[in-house]
Amino acid sequence: MKNIISISIHGSVLLLVTLCLMKSSKCSSSDMNRFPSPTISNDTDMNSLFISIASGMSPDDPQVFFFYNNQKDPIYLQPRIPFTKTTNFDRSVIMMYWDVFSVTFYGYDPSTEGNHQKVYWKVDGNGVFHSWDWEKRKTWLKDAS
Repeated sequence: MKNIISISIHGSVLLLVTLCLMKSSKCSSSDMNRFPSPTISNDTDMNSLFISIASGMSPDDPQVFFFYNNQKDPIYLQPRIPFTKTTNFDRSVIMMYWDVFSVTFYGYDPSTEGNHQKVYWKVDGNGVFHSWDWEKRKTWLKDAS
């Protein structure tokens, strides 16, 4: 019985000391929340490229699909769900199809993108639009079938 009381007292003292140390500590979890979270930068030392292709098509429109760098399987774009890819800085070719229309363009071209590490594309019934200012880069071409 004496040992149980002794262990109980030691446990209580240990808990009390731990709480006191936590209370007086200068580095609490709330202090850590004052530092800004790291953000993704456009640091030119980064060795990867981010590409995003979003569909501005209506869910009622025929589905848009494309082939990235001549891959075998098509990638289907869903409205409001962008395709994203992290890749290297090699030129990439996109062959895109919508109903009886098609368009081919560079998903990334180092000669036109400069040192941008993020490239955004938007596709709708009027064509293919590029990044920040949504400049129209390509118009759908009707297949000659």
